[in-house]
Amino acid sequence: MVNLSASADTITCPNVADKLPDIPAQAQAEVDRNLKLLQTQINEANNRLITSAGEGGPNFVQNAILGPLADKRTATINRIATAIGRVADRPTGLDGLATCKLGNGGGATAPATQDPDASEPPTSPPSDDATTPPSDNATTPPATGGNKITCPDVAGKLPDIPAQAQAEVDRNLKLLQTQINEANNRLITSAGEGGPNFVQNAILGPLADKRTATINRIATAIGRVADRPTGLDGLAKCTLGNGGAATSKPSASASAKAASGPTADDFVDIQSVDPVQQLQRTASSGTFVSRCGTPQEGHANSDNVITAPGVAKGGQQQNDYVGNVSTDAFSTNESLAASDTTCRIRADRSTYFWPVLRVGGADGNAVRPSLVQLQFRGNAMSKVTAAPQFLRLITGDAQAVSGGRPSDTASDAPSDTASDVPTDLPTDLPTDVPTDLPSDTASDMPSDPPTDTASAKATDTASAKASDTATDAPSDAPSDAPSDAANARPTWSCTGFANRLTDKYPICPSGSNLMRVFDMPSCWDGQNLDSADHRTHVVFPDENGACPADTQAVPQLRVTLVYDDVPNTQPDGTNVPFMVDSAPSEGNSPNTDHAGAIAVMSKQLMNNVVRCINSGRRC
Repeated sequence: MVNLSASADTITCPNVADKLPDIPAQAQAEVDRNLKLLQTQINEANNRLITSAGEGGPNFVQNAILGPLADKRTATINRIATAIGRVADRPTGLDGLATCKLGNGGGATAPATQDPDASEPPTSPPSDDATTPPSDNATTPPATGGNKITCPDVAGKLPDIPAQAQAEVDRNLKLLQTQINEANNRLITSAGEGGPNFVQNAILGPLADKRTATINRIATAIGRVADRPTGLDGLAKCTLGNGGAATSKPSASASAKAASGPTADDFVDIQSVDPVQQLQRTASSGTFVSRCGTPQEGHANSDNVITAPGVAKGGQQQNDYVGNVSTDAFSTNESLAASDTTCRIRADRSTYFWPVLRVGGADGNAVRPSLVQLQFRGNAMSKVTAAPQFLRLITGDAQAVSGGRPSDTASDAPSDTASDVPTDLPTDLPTDVPTDLPSDTASDMPSDPPTDTASAKATDTASAKASDTATDAPSDAPSDAPSDAANARPTWSCTGFANRLTDKYPICPSGSNLMRVFDMPSCWDGQNLDSADHRTHVVFPDENGACPADTQAVPQLRVTLVYDDVPNTQPDGTNVPFMVDSAPSEGNSPNTDHAGAIAVMSKQLMNNVVRCINSGRRC
């Protein structure tokens, strides 16, 4: 535990609790949770102030501690106002309470009513890497003739790259260049902030950490199909030099890629993708399908309630939704639980979302799936246990090109950052999407009456449209999936070929439709609904299907989308038939495909799901 000396500088923040109106009973729990989070954020910032003493002076404190703290407080205060505004007049005039300052002396700056444990600073490290805020323009090069960051060449030190590993190696070589570009941009924007110590601690050190992880992924990709290259560890550290070009040699510039969008090189004939051997799920072989319709009803926005709660358009791409009809950036556990749903079984108020596909370029028309299947499955090595309400799930990486990561802004996220992520991803075989959804229901199904919504009818219509597809749902990602669970995962396939998942856009043959398959992580830590990186609290099984130690298997959600109205024409240069919507920095890369979900099933329904799966039934 870190104790702040009475004479030490501490961070002083405006009081929020005293500025609030009378809090309605319906909003009390949500407000209390976020007031506590405000105190946690102050504690973390003060802890960071102590551990970084001497690193960069006043400019360092402003840019690396006070600035990120203000951003977090803005989002948290906005959630408080939103919670009250749902049941009473939304409070105004709170925006000015986000900015904090450095003062001498002074105790904890948030009142005890915000956090009964306010005197206990967090023992975990801060949840964000405050020394390396993301660049607004990661690809801006430094001015000619100025100091530049020089990194050892990686591409030139690699052995011959096997064809099976080429795509993964190329992607990570691009990421190395993006990391250098971002660091050089940071070097420009922070000029004069803190001298050599600032550069080392705030730029070169974090860059070395990022490069170490990326170089390790390159070695792992090669090592799956050939001898793992050695001697690459020493290539992670970079230096500050005058002039000189960046020395990492990717196959293409990430900045040019982001500017131009996808090209013909981002597409592959699905028939040329190798099938993957199936992993048998004998321990808990049943399935449960929740019928929640298709997003034809128009529930779409550019928010991401998991990675950017309280931030309008925080997802930076348009997402489609099924299930919970109220989901947006300002949703809370309480608002989701009270909302209506498009699901046939009203006890499923979960939210399920993914970025839309566009036809006609990055600003083209959004195309919705004709079939959405939400299937819960078992584990290869064990029975499954019930997943908790409000569990956050993410698969894929929306920032796979730029290498960014979501910040810890979730209201119930723990303050510690992930120390590692699993390196093994599931390897069982995709086989295909069903021709229709199962019609049999379990005898112990809850008695909640289904709603005769347009979305429910759309599900049946979509099932009929998909009648020419094959008969079995796909399984997990192929064995050549990226080795970092926080990185991109192959999601693309075609009906009739779903045992062939790829991280490129597939060209489907005549009579086959485009398909996206999102497998969510399913090994829960048993404690947290969310985590600082939104991934560490629930991870993927290993290559044998077993959950890591200290985690427990919960029903694995698979979201399968089928599109019967996406052009199936050959790409020609930058003239491509379709692309996934993405943040501007990501260039609509197929690697950025991703999906999210928040579990809002009743306990009775979740227990029924578990029983169906563990007893081997199809429900």
